[in-house]
Amino acid sequence: MRTENMQRLNFRGGVADDAEAIFEVMEKSFRVEKNSDRWHSWYNLAIRDAERFRVLEHRSRVIGVALITHERLCIGSCEIIKGDIGEVSVLPEFQGKGYGSALMHDVVQWMRDDNYDISRLGGYSIFYRRFGYVPFPRRLVEFPIEPANVGANIISIEERFRSPEGLPGKVRPYDASRDAVRRDELYQLFNRERSGSIVRDFNLNAKLPKKSSVPNPLRIVYETNDIVEGYLSARNDGRSISEVTFNPSCSDAFVALIKQILHIAAERGTNSVSSRLPFEPTILSILTEANIAFNLIERQGGHASNMIQIVNLASLLNKITPELESRLRPTSVADWCGEIEIGFESQRVGLRVGNGNITASMCVGDEAFHMQTDQGTLMKLLLGILSFEEADIFNRKNITPSAAAVLSAWFPRQYTASGPWG
Repeated sequence: MRTENMQRLNFRGGVADDAEAIFEVMEKSFRVEKNSDRWHSWYNLAIRDAERFRVLEHRSRVIGVALITHERLCIGSCEIIKGDIGEVSVLPEFQGKGYGSALMHDVVQWMRDDNYDISRLGGYSIFYRRFGYVPFPRRLVEFPIEPANVGANIISIEERFRSPEGLPGKVRPYDASRDAVRRDELYQLFNRERSGSIVRDFNLNAKLPKKSSVPNPLRIVYETNDIVEGYLSARNDGRSISEVTFNPSCSDAFVALIKQILHIAAERGTNSVSSRLPFEPTILSILTEANIAFNLIERQGGHASNMIQIVNLASLLNKITPELESRLRPTSVADWCGEIEIGFESQRVGLRVGNGNITASMCVGDEAFHMQTDQGTLMKLLLGILSFEEADIFNRKNITPSAAAVLSAWFPRQYTASGPWG
């Protein structure tokens, strides 16, 4: 892009008055068919959430937009901030001239300046690598809807995917006027300190809608003894579960909700249903014991890939030091003192350990140990997808056993939520 063109560019946050221009950029960039579901969805998004966009102006005209969704993620007992990037669009007559790249450079820098720690997006991997993103796994639990061969017999789809029966409770449509608070409470129970899960504020005294919700077969609860013990919602096409939460002490709720949504999908002729359930043995064993078939899918790489970036490692590590302190406290190296520098290609941060306290610092002394790896591996360590022992650490041989024990305490393998980072 020529210097004179760069000087005519203006990057800023969107405002309500930008809504029509934001929609025009998305509509024309992706050539969306007028009055299609996507057309209406994007129009409503622009009208409702114009302030969530970064916009690129050229000579006072909006020519590019990118949506940034702010989310708080758990890392144990702590929180970090994630920016989920979507709808990156440039008007067709400005495409291929560097404006999209300029917009993405602005988006990343804006997040770095505005206290974001990580960012995620899905898209053309070759393009987004330029801005610091790296491919990251995407996990799915897939439920195939097909007949079962049992010896010489075949169990039909109709027989396999009946409505749940023989359980003490019942499945009914979700009603926000009486279920909304309990739904939020179940989310807290299910995801308590689960790394990678989205943090939701819970208000026991939240106002409930006065009118009952219109019954929706894809938005359901499981109730026993007048207490809601599980909640599930699926997307309109019924092919994917957008949320499922249940009281961990009531596995019947989970079984009933999954069976009911699979029953509906089977009636609609759907071949499979997917979910972002955690790959957690206690959850998966409930499905196995209930004779519900499933496949664990972890997608890696590809031209169109799930991608992630550590936007500000110093901010991230500073926010999770209380969690790292709590992980170190019960170990045999709780009294260890020293410095460990943690980092990847473009960012490195020192952690000073002493008297049970951890402080982040941009500078470390000559005696510091260095844990260097690639960005994707470091993100897996932070989420608990990998443990320190499993990870590919470039200079592992230079880390003493005691420092390695500290890193093992900080980065154990843990059960982690799947959807928010993938």
